[in-house]
Amino acid sequence: MHTKWISPVLQTVPLLEIGYSHIEKIINSMREAGRKPRTIKYALSVISQVWTYAKDKGIASGDSPTRRFKISRLDNERARFLTREEARLLLDELGKHSLELRDMATLSLFCGLRAGEIFKLQWADINMDTGTIFLRGTKAGNSRYAFFTDEVRHILTERAKSSAGRDQLLFPATNGNKRERVSKTFRKVVKELGLNDGIDDPKQKVVFHTLRHTFASWLAQGQIPLYNIQRLMGHSEARMVQRYAHLSSESMRQAVNVLNGALEPTEGRKEQARVIRFRKQAN
Repeated sequence: MHTKWISPVLQTVPLLEIGYSHIEKIINSMREAGRKPRTIKYALSVISQVWTYAKDKGIASGDSPTRRFKISRLDNERARFLTREEARLLLDELGKHSLELRDMATLSLFCGLRAGEIFKLQWADINMDTGTIFLRGTKAGNSRYAFFTDEVRHILTERAKSSAGRDQLLFPATNGNKRERVSKTFRKVVKELGLNDGIDDPKQKVVFHTLRHTFASWLAQGQIPLYNIQRLMGHSEARMVQRYAHLSSESMRQAVNVLNGALEPTEGRKEQARVIRFRKQAN
């Protein structure tokens, strides 16, 4: 926790100079990686405990800089998803800055992958024949398959040309090891495009995790059943995809429409009804 999220931001900052902007940077970094609110809360509690200890020793005074940040359960349930045009502009602009970052964003957008899942991908996980990606040890604690589109197949085909082996990472860090976070270039490009201009609500801001949310939202708009979306997203609970229900209302309306006229008699039943009434009258 400290090495991965706290230290990169605070390691060169004196304790008494830690401010709200530093804490916000840690929170944003964890959100972009798709970390759950309880994980972010734990990171803030670590900082708070250190501050409290320093305060007890007379080194610090006042409240911890983490005090003003309230992380609720719904904080990472994003409402914003990209339009087709926004997604196209974002991928094009990312490609101008970093082809690798554009490729990672494309995998998230078209396969619904979390940043952490992309960072762990090895070539052994890719099956070009079946068009599947095997995701092992995911955030939900299980493994699942992702299915890739023609856009993703093209990217994988191109990247495979420079691959050294099946155990090699698809997107290694510059030192060859597994990446730990999304490049700052992503935030820079989002800012350049003005995708977050005038937006204060964190749930409405575009971050890397927005791409995964867009994947699910587009599927729902395409009338894909929520159960299928749940499986593709790797959610262990159905409630996690209920936020997409309003986008798939048309498929539910069509499902109910099959009941139209259910109580109306068929032509044969109408004829039978007339025959029965005739016989009763004849008797």
